[in-house]
Amino acid sequence: MTSAEEALLHLQNVLEVERRYQAGEFERLLGERSIKERISNGITWYPLRLISSGYAVGTTPFIIVEQTKPNEDKDKFQAGRPIRIYTNHADEEPVKGIIHWINKLQMKLYLNSRYIPDWLTSGKLVVDLLYDEQTFIEMKEVIQAVMAANDNTPAGRLRRYFYDDQYMPVQSAKTLQLQCFNEGLNDSQKAAVAQAIGAEDIACIHGPPGTGKTTTLIEIIEQLVHRKTKILVCAPSNAAVDWITALLYKKGLSVLRLGHLSRIDNDVINCSLDAQVNQNRASKEVKKLRIQAEEYRKLAGQYKRHFGPEERQQRRLLKKQAKDCVAWADELEDRIIEDIIDHSDVIVSTLSGNRYINDRRFDVCIIDEAAQALQPACWVAMLKADKVILAGDPFQLPPTVKSPEAMKGGLGRTLLDIAIEKSADMALLNVQYRMHSAIMDFSNRWFYNSRLVAHDSVSDHALAGSHSRTAVEFVDTAGCSFDETMHSETRSYFNNDEYTLLREHLNELVHEQYLHYPDIGIISPYKEQVYHIRQGFEEEPLLPEMPLSIHTIDGFQGQERDIIYISLVRSNAFGEIGFLKDYRRMNVAMTRARKKLIIIGDSATLANDPYYEALLDYIHEIEAYRSAWEFIQ
Repeated sequence: MTSAEEALLHLQNVLEVERRYQAGEFERLLGERSIKERISNGITWYPLRLISSGYAVGTTPFIIVEQTKPNEDKDKFQAGRPIRIYTNHADEEPVKGIIHWINKLQMKLYLNSRYIPDWLTSGKLVVDLLYDEQTFIEMKEVIQAVMAANDNTPAGRLRRYFYDDQYMPVQSAKTLQLQCFNEGLNDSQKAAVAQAIGAEDIACIHGPPGTGKTTTLIEIIEQLVHRKTKILVCAPSNAAVDWITALLYKKGLSVLRLGHLSRIDNDVINCSLDAQVNQNRASKEVKKLRIQAEEYRKLAGQYKRHFGPEERQQRRLLKKQAKDCVAWADELEDRIIEDIIDHSDVIVSTLSGNRYINDRRFDVCIIDEAAQALQPACWVAMLKADKVILAGDPFQLPPTVKSPEAMKGGLGRTLLDIAIEKSADMALLNVQYRMHSAIMDFSNRWFYNSRLVAHDSVSDHALAGSHSRTAVEFVDTAGCSFDETMHSETRSYFNNDEYTLLREHLNELVHEQYLHYPDIGIISPYKEQVYHIRQGFEEEPLLPEMPLSIHTIDGFQGQERDIIYISLVRSNAFGEIGFLKDYRRMNVAMTRARKKLIIIGDSATLANDPYYEALLDYIHEIEAYRSAWEFIQ
């Protein structure tokens, strides 16, 4: 057995460990528990009533439901999650669907059916979250496909590159002299573009925070479109896919955003397949056929159980006519879709497979945020192309792996990690355009071997007023008895005293004289602290003109603000810091700030860890230390 075969079999095994872990977690919640228990565990909404219904762009049915008895507890419902909906009033089969949006007591659902069921008006509706293992099935199948690929195919060469210990490819990128569309690219960005265009099988771009990775990718895509290249652009998250879709659309490219409507941002909905099908002239005929099919179906449903041969024949005929209309509409719609795909400059999608392009080949597959994607998820997209361009930063958010055993087995190791280990000439973007140099410097030293430089336009940009003194502050709560608290149900931590301190510090900003208020982000590694802070600001909001966002670190990935607060929460006598040990997440949190970074934490709890010990040394070096006693005396 070759090293590549061993690596892929091991990958398949640890993936199965993760699948079983996630399925078991969910089944324990859903299981045989009562509706009341499922509501308290956040996986069921009940009772609900139908507010409205209709058909979205194209012919996808949707409904909006509302809670008639508000649930005060937090739940796990969010846009994009699969659900089932049914009623306690009638013995009807549940209908599956996907959540489009949630707004307090209301939820919009796209249904996985051709029609809107009549029983939805009967009241007392129930919506349960579902566990969806389709992604795991898809990833298992793609591992097997990679193992079976011939060595002389693009997939075979990439397999050897990533998994064969004996295969050390010669970097044979062509030397290109490019005329860039974006004349503002720096030297490292231009070099990355040239390397990506000239590479034979694979190119990798390492883009640390604020270095213009997406700008570089847009240039690469424009260069490829100019060369009449068939391009597939992917990313692990819908947010990243929507962002790059919007930028490509602004460039005037014909971009097709694949994916379920519930997962596509409204700003790029016109790029979706549903919208483009709907704009096609022939779509009117498709709609007429589907309406006609619905009318035939309703007429057939008027016949009761007891009727004669003529009625039975008429019912059979009506059902056949409905079926024929649907088949005709499907065939016509498929032709429209094929034409749209054929004439698109760029196809953009998440890494999950899409039935409309499963049998298509692309010249190039670009994967953005590749450091956040599991290896088999990347292969789902990569097998469709002759060449691959990976872009990302292995020192920011890692892939999500929930099973400790699977993580220990290496499931969190990404293709970008492997590529960086194998490629000495990885294209590094080394000029960052976001942060004051003092905000950048600690991450630059710890993660990037001091290879980054702050562009002149941002290296010393600062806030007006008294807060221009330092771009970084560490507010130390050591000795203040600001002890952490663990929520009894969520098992997540919060720290009310840190929130109070944060409010006091923020009050200084509120009373500064700004021509335009800076935008502010508040970040915590702990969901319970985020919930706690949000609740506090709802009860006592800041000035209405003060722009403020509150998220977990994962929720802030890809974003930036003038001012960032980080509430570290952990404060205990044992030096336990939990998943604050995930230094990559801290790198993300600290590099969201443009002009001011304020970190609130307990140095006594943190100092036993080497990362935070180095951070505290840096804080003292730049004279950015403040004591919490300044705000509570």
